[in-house]
Amino acid sequence: MPSADGFIKSTAGGRFAATFVIDDLMYNFSGSFASSVPAFSCNTASLSYNAVRQLNSTRSFDGRVGPTTVELRVANGPIITGVLDMPLSPGSTVSGSGVWTQN
Repeated sequence: MPSADGFIKSTAGGRFAATFVIDDLMYNFSGSFASSVPAFSCNTASLSYNAVRQLNSTRSFDGRVGPTTVELRVANGPIITGVLDMPLSPGSTVSGSGVWTQN
């Protein structure tokens, strides 16, 4: 399964943005959590995927944020993981939706 390095950041308003570079192109996954999640950042995130064609359209996700890691499992297969820059306590399960864009 190929992977790419990047980052993910969220705001206290429940929105997030994740960015990864694949073959000199930026792939962004941005969206919102269905429930309240404290603001967090992860500057060492990793995206695992089977094919770049998975990185398109609006997709739902579920996963976990905190206490020390983040994992978002996108519905069509990609997984975003990483260690949080600052721990969150308590950790929580999350879900929501996001849209993939490419620059």
